[in-house]
Amino acid sequence: MKKLLSAFFGTAAGLLLFSATATADYENHWRDEGNSLVGAWAVDTTIRFPAEDCATAPIVPPTAPNPFPAFHTYHAGGTMSESGSRASPAQRSPGHGVWERTGRNKYAYRLMFHSFDANGFLAATMDSHTDLVLSKDGETFDAVSRFVRINLDGSEINFCATMSGQRITL
Repeated sequence: MKKLLSAFFGTAAGLLLFSATATADYENHWRDEGNSLVGAWAVDTTIRFPAEDCATAPIVPPTAPNPFPAFHTYHAGGTMSESGSRASPAQRSPGHGVWERTGRNKYAYRLMFHSFDANGFLAATMDSHTDLVLSKDGETFDAVSRFVRINLDGSEINFCATMSGQRITL
């Protein structure tokens, strides 16, 4: 009986230790030395012409606000929500996407949203891929995006964007 109890408690202790380690690994996956992208952000976005180096590409002349403010929310678990202000809500849906940590203070995300014509009909889908660098204090970020506008006829228009974000806090 003592051997059976000893084996039972040994197994239970091992499972608890494994569970604690797995939980810590999950938590650390979304953190970068205490800094996490999770949260709400005020973001300034500048649309640029397509180029090899999007960070230094010429800025698109403003036919609409450029740069313009946006909001990003990075959810624990790797999803995100976004809303931009360059076009009216009648011409653009909110953005939805996924993100992941790619290195020390580095993240990548993919974001998609719909664009509508003047009659309110779907005109295109926007698809962006972004590389983001979080500051060491975790309160700001800089990012570079490559966007593709996919029109209903399948034609594509490419462009770049640069962004700077500030964490929204109480």
